[in-house]
Amino acid sequence: MSLDSSKSGPETKTAHESAVRLSETWSCQTLANLMNHVVESHHVFCRREVARLGLLFMEVIKKHENTHPELKRLQALFFKLSNELSSHLLKEEQTLFPYIARVEGAVARKEPVSWPPFGTVENPIRMMVLEHDQTDGDLKAINKLSDDYTPPSGACASYTALYDGLRAFEQDMREHIHFENDLLFPRAIAMEEEACVRRKQTGA
Repeated sequence: MSLDSSKSGPETKTAHESAVRLSETWSCQTLANLMNHVVESHHVFCRREVARLGLLFMEVIKKHENTHPELKRLQALFFKLSNELSSHLLKEEQTLFPYIARVEGAVARKEPVSWPPFGTVENPIRMMVLEHDQTDGDLKAINKLSDDYTPPSGACASYTALYDGLRAFEQDMREHIHFENDLLFPRAIAMEEEACVRRKQTGA
């Protein structure tokens, strides 16, 4: 989901402008600060909304299942996405982010880097990006099935709240993915490469 400058159009222009603003805002921040932002903002939001929207789904389906059978399919898609994200967030918080923080600390102190069992940071990052692509597909499926989060005529307050919540969830998730794919991950890879060069030069 990295930006493709070969494409043109309003959406690509908006995405490019967003990337420029993102880079300007965070380019001087440490990777530790970037990861703290991801966890404290996007991960917290994701977990909170998964629980809240799960309850809303049950409430709305109880009221409208007979007249809107697509709700069950939406719930199944969201449940699948929620389970995948639960595992994804833990991988980042327990494995990838701590390693990036250790490398950044070692580079700052000009100390040798302790290399991870997964070989290089590019390996887990590649997996995270693949999972981001899967999330993108799930979000598109939910968006399509909900008719771009458009509640049916006469929808109750809970129905409307569910669709509003799903829309906000997609927006935050796309910002989350964009932040990692286009800012955090490239910098982490570059930093590890720098550490590797230093290690070869010093023989550490």
